[in-house]
Amino acid sequence: MPSGDSAPADPSSTDAALDGMLRGEPPAVVALVQRLRRAVTEAHPDLQERVNTSWYGLAFHHPRAGYICALFPRRGGVNVGFEQGGVLHDPHGRLTGRGRTRDVRIEVDAGPDEDEIVLDYLDIAVDVAIDRAAHKAAKVRRTRAT
Repeated sequence: MPSGDSAPADPSSTDAALDGMLRGEPPAVVALVQRLRRAVTEAHPDLQERVNTSWYGLAFHHPRAGYICALFPRRGGVNVGFEQGGVLHDPHGRLTGRGRTRDVRIEVDAGPDEDEIVLDYLDIAVDVAIDRAAHKAAKVRRTRAT
């Protein structure tokens, strides 16, 4: 994600940038983004938020593993996009798309059970990203040692 397109990680700046990005969205979509945002940040308080206006989404980054996922408000719901979605286990059969990134779609009328589904995928995505970062770091150490 280009850094010039992201809001700073300061919570008040992130709030203001997110409010600005969501300004034209229907209230139900705004409420769903905010609900999912709360669920993600409560489950993984170590994730850092960044509003990306060029992608029109709220991205979550792990301090060691980088970009994990984002909330993308889209026509009557939110697509939760996972950076490494193509390699994630799909316990609920909800991942859509092909390739490296995949999404879980949440509609505005979704109940709180849907939040739990998103968190299941988020837990898997964070584990995958941390494993990949550790593997990459080990590979760099081995290369430097030779």
